Order: sequence, then C-alpha cells, then structure tokens
Amino acid sequence: MSETKKQTTETPAKQDTYIQVENFFLKNRNIIIGVLALIILAIGGYFGYKKLYMEPREEQAQNSVSSAQKYFNTDSLDLALNGDGVHMGFNSIIDKYGNTATGNMAHYYAGVCYLLKKDFDNAIKNLEAYDPGTDELAGKTHELLGHAYAEKKEYQTAIAEYKKAGDEAKNNIQSPFCYKLAGDLMAEQNDLKGALEMYKKIKKEYPLSSEGQNIDVDISYAETKLGGAK
Repeated sequence: MSETKKQTTETPAKQDTYIQVENFFLKNRNIIIGVLALIILAIGGYFGYKKLYMEPREEQAQNSVSSAQKYFNTDSLDLALNGDGVHMGFNSIIDKYGNTATGNMAHYYAGVCYLLKKDFDNAIKNLEAYDPGTDELAGKTHELLGHAYAEKKEYQTAIAEYKKAGDEAKNNIQSPFCYKLAGDLMAEQNDLKGALEMYKKIKKEYPLSSEGQNIDVDISYAETKLGGAK
C-alpha cells in the first residue's frame, strides 16, 4: 500500500520535471539549436580544414623538400637553403609551408645550415622556431643553440642551453654529454662551483656513460681549484 502511495506521489513530480524541461526547451530552442549548429559546424570545419587543406599542403611540402635535403646531405648549404632555381630550398619551404610538419622540420635543417655557415643569428632564429617532436630532438636543438650562443660569446645563455639540452634529452648518451659541455664552459668562465655541480651530476646520474667513467678527473680538478671544497 505504501509503495502505491509512493508511486502516485512521485509521478506528478516527474511529470512536473518533464514539463519544466519541455518548457525550457520551447522557450530557448532557438538558442539551443543555434549552439548545436555551431558545434556541428566547428567539428565539420576542423575535419574539412585538416582533410581538404592541411593534408594536401603537407603532401606538397614533402614533395618539395627532397631536393633541399639532398643538397644538405652533400654539404651544399647555400643550395639547401635557397634552392637551385628549379627546386625549393628550406627557406622557401618555410615561407610557403611553415604551418606544416615539413615546414617545421625545415626550420631545423635551416638552423643547422646557418650554424655551419657561421651565421649564428639566423641559426638561432630557425632553431628557436623549430618545435621538436621527441626528447632526443629537443635535446639536440638546445645543444645546437648552445653552440650558436657560445660562438656569439654569450656564454651564460650557452650554458643555460646546454643544461636544458641535458634535461630535455633524457637519455644516457645526450644528457651527460650536454651536461659536460655546460660544466666545461662554466670552468672556462671560472665558475668552478657551477662546473663542479655539473660534473657531480654526471657522476651521480650517468656513472656508466663515457663522460661518467672519466668524470673523476674533472671533479678533482674543480675541487682542487676551489681549495678542496666538497
């Protein structure tokens, strides 16, 4: 009997809720339908942009970059950067396809080319514009930036880039190598305390690396110079 009463008391409440929802929809249906339409258009626009615009551009960029890569591999740096009059170089690929994955990769190639040409400002510009897709590439990019800043005698920035390279690389080969670069440059700048910190980091975290197996010599040198400070 109590269950019957419970059902009869709940039914009007549920009916009221349904009525309220229906009234709300009827009152605001234009807004609701408009929002839904915008969501559908946005989703459709995204997939249309990706399929009809970005994917063909990516394919075009990939077809255009092969000649520049061949010139790069043969150390023909000017041709790699600027093309040969028929085939595009990395700079043109960046200008035309900069928002594609291939255009992004062209920044890295261009950065290396300019670094080898000792045009350090353009090397830095392109390497900083590059968005690495892996930890290894991130580490390598910051290492190259460290080289460029070191060549410009901006040593503190170079040290920061070498440290960042070690942090970003996250592997037993690149990380100790880049920390050693940072430590050695610190030592050259008479920051022996900072250098010792880098050397001890290598000994602690990467003892089996080639740098780690020989790092005691650097630690002893830095400690001696610091008067035996530990």
